Amino acid sequence: MRGESIDRRRWLGAAAVLVAGGFRRASAAQQAPAAQPGPAPIRDADEAEVEKRLREAGFDRFRRLRSIHYLALGDAADSFLRSTLTDCEGLLADYARHLRARGFEVKEPEKPLLVTAFADDRSFGRYLGLPSLMEGGAQAVGVYDRASNLLSVFDWRNVPQISRAANRNVQTIAHEAMHQLTFNTGLLDREADAPACVIEGLGTYGEPRKVMGPSDLGRMNVHRADDLAKLRRSIPWIPARELLTDDQVIRAGLYGKVMLAYAESWALVHLLFNDKGRLPGFRDYLAALRQRKTPEHREADARAHLGDLDQLDRDLQAHAVRLVRAL
Repeated sequence: MRGESIDRRRWLGAAAVLVAGGFRRASAAQQAPAAQPGPAPIRDADEAEVEKRLREAGFDRFRRLRSIHYLALGDAADSFLRSTLTDCEGLLADYARHLRARGFEVKEPEKPLLVTAFADDRSFGRYLGLPSLMEGGAQAVGVYDRASNLLSVFDWRNVPQISRAANRNVQTIAHEAMHQLTFNTGLLDREADAPACVIEGLGTYGEPRKVMGPSDLGRMNVHRADDLAKLRRSIPWIPARELLTDDQVIRAGLYGKVMLAYAESWALVHLLFNDKGRLPGFRDYLAALRQRKTPEHREADARAHLGDLDQLDRDLQAHAVRLVRAL
């Protein structure tokens, strides 16, 4: 889901919807984060470690499948393993083409990226130590763990009473795989500080994918545009300065405001990728973020590379209106 440790999933689940209906809404108590330990150390999980974790979670039998850039393990059916790796490889190709056309120097992953793919939400929850969707808990529908560099998803087709399961599979995989790619191709640095709105804006930018056939990166994200249209009727606009400097806007708080923060983050990244006048500054901004280890430089970096933040906010609001009108 995000570049956060697995421990934070327990309270992030309700606040971070990846696709429409993707999470159960939590109580007010669940929406407020408890005190958190320090960040987990950055260390790639390897195949042997994932196998060990699967066995410790009670998976005596599991499958594995390799592709050019990925390795998937889990109890999911062979068909889901294949489709997951096909989706990941397709996203990687579209991602590289899209970013290089905009002047970003992105590289191929240096080694196969690991994916755990599960038969359903119960297996997924058992592996991660989370309740299943059917148990009524607030559970993530997919996870990218920044500390271990591991992507985890499950097959929505095996969850009872779920509509458009194939579409949910594609969008969830795309969001999580987008996170994994941004941290493994040189766009972002897993050990550096980056605003949550940038991380999640990139994730949501990659969400809209076709169930079949090629998909250009950066297509209209109907779900996020719909949130922009509906949520602003009852929730005040979140200024760009606040998005870029305060992660709590997108990581915690009331459900509706967090959803608006996600929608605005998508609109912000969409603006910065597609406005030719702002694109060079966006490239320089992401390069600056890769050098930062702590957040105290966030506002200064944003001003230096994205310009006057009040003007950025006005441009973002205008861009959000254009995106909503394009629905």
